[in-house]
Parts: sequence; C-alpha cells; structure tokens
Amino acid sequence: MALSPLTDGVLRLRPPTPADVPVLIAGRDDERRRWLGPGSDAPEPTACIEVDGRVVGWVDHERGQEWLGPGEVNVGYELFPAHRGRGLATRAVQLLMHHLAHTGAHHTATLSIDPGNARSLALASRTRFVKRGEVQGKHYFRRRVPPLVYSDGVVTIRRPRVADADAQLTTIDDEQIRWLWRPGEREQWAAKTPEEQRAHTAQFLRTVVDAFACGPKWTFSVDTRDAAHVALVDCDLAKANVAPGTANIAYACHPAHRGHGYVTRAVRLLLKFLAEHTGAREAHILVDPDNLASLRVASAIGATAVETFTTADGERNIRHVVQV
Repeated sequence: MALSPLTDGVLRLRPPTPADVPVLIAGRDDERRRWLGPGSDAPEPTACIEVDGRVVGWVDHERGQEWLGPGEVNVGYELFPAHRGRGLATRAVQLLMHHLAHTGAHHTATLSIDPGNARSLALASRTRFVKRGEVQGKHYFRRRVPPLVYSDGVVTIRRPRVADADAQLTTIDDEQIRWLWRPGEREQWAAKTPEEQRAHTAQFLRTVVDAFACGPKWTFSVDTRDAAHVALVDCDLAKANVAPGTANIAYACHPAHRGHGYVTRAVRLLLKFLAEHTGAREAHILVDPDNLASLRVASAIGATAVETFTTADGERNIRHVVQV
C-alpha cells in the first residue's frame, strides 16, 4: 500500500515526486556521504519529510538487504544539515512505523547503523529498536511493527467503524454535550431529524476512520469484554492550546458505562499508541474545573495539573500533563 500523506502536527511525510529529486540530491553533505554513501542519481524514498511545506529530508523502507527475513524491512532516513538535532528524524521514523502498521504488510523493521554514527544510534534508542548483533560491520537493530489494536484484558481500543453509528448515538446525553460540545452545537443537533442525526454520526465515523492513516488526530472506539463501543478516546497532535506535536487527549463514555474505570484504562492504552506510533513525548488533558469525572481520569493516569487558563472561547480549563 502506497504511503498516504501523514502528519504529526510538526512534520509531514508524503510520497516523493520527480520535482523532489534535485532537492534530495542538493541536501547531501559530507556527513551524509560518510554514513550512507554517495546516493542514487534518482532517489525514490518511501517519503519526503516536509516541515512548513519545505522538504527537509526523507525516510525509507526497503526489502533488498540479504539479512532480511520474510515480513521484514530495513529502515533508512536522512535530514538535511540545517534540520538535524531537532528530533525530526525520530518523528519521521515513528510515523513510518505507523504507516507500516496501517498497511499490515510487514511485521518487523530493522536498522543497520555504523558504530561511529552517534546520531543514528541515539535515534535507534529513542524509537525503541533493540540491538540484535552485527551485520556487515554495522550494529543491527530490530523492532516489531506496532499494533493498531491495544488491550489490557478489560478494555480494547481499536479503529472505529461506521457500523458503530448506532452505539455512538446512544452515548450522546446532556453530560457529554455540556463538556465536549461547542456553543450552538446543541441547537444544531436538536434541529436534525433522527435520520439526519444518524447520517451525521455515520459521516463523523467515516471521517475518523479515514484520518487513521494520515493523522494528526487518531480516534479509537473502546470495547469491553461484554459490549462494543462503550466510549471514544482520541489523541490530537495539532490541537489549539497545545504545542504542535504534543498530544491532546479527549474522551467520552456511554452513560451506562461510566464509573467503571473504562476510560482510564483506555487512556493508558492510548498513551502506548502515542509512544509507539508518534514522536509525541507529552500528552495534555484540558478539563473544565467543574467536570469532576474527567478530573478523576486525569488524576488516575498520573497527569499533573500545571495551570488554569481561559480559551479564546471563554472556557476555563485546567491543563494536565502526563509523559508519554
């Protein structure tokens, strides 16, 4: 499956075009040639790395290495000199791992790194690759492609389905509207017929399903062992009032399933997703001071309240921060 444009709020991966070839070649320097060689005259990486609309490097996965087994790919990357040391390569590799997870075509990613390449060795550690020996005089690292479904045995988070529309409709009550809906949305919703409400909900679910390949927001349905779609949780890496590339976490639970700790469990699983699929290292939960149930979730996952602020819409929030 070809890579769809994919972003984490800081950088964007997209398929290369012929117009990128001179840019990719011009970005090479002596350090690049030292670790990766002279490079092809017609580079075709899996993706170009863009920041603010400019190509700043590339990331790649390929099958050509003799040490690779079935279902394994080797990962490579390069950042142009002016953009090194900012964590962009880490973010790009993490997003590439998300792409590999989404395609489902491979189960393991590998890295081969020269022992003297300190930057790449540090990246291997940050992106959870584990050293497994040596290949052709280089350190050899492996990492399983991360899952798209996470479970702790009590709850499971998974990609939503349009078929969840009926269950999603039953989650909407005054409590959810009070805390999560913007001014005027209640009136717009009430003006719809039941058929229009269902169509609107189905379209919402189609949108979040489509976004799963491209970010910067990922939404999950929460299942228990006895019921499907009892809650929604999401992480947004391009949310207002949160620094770009930092995750904002939000959640909503079906009225009949509140008070059982399901959302807390789901948010903990969401943090695992963030750690394995993105470069986010911090997550924020913005909670109205009167929303006691949501405050309990933030406390239960170990988030720390760091400030109270007022949004541009005049809403007061307590910012809670937890490390990913």
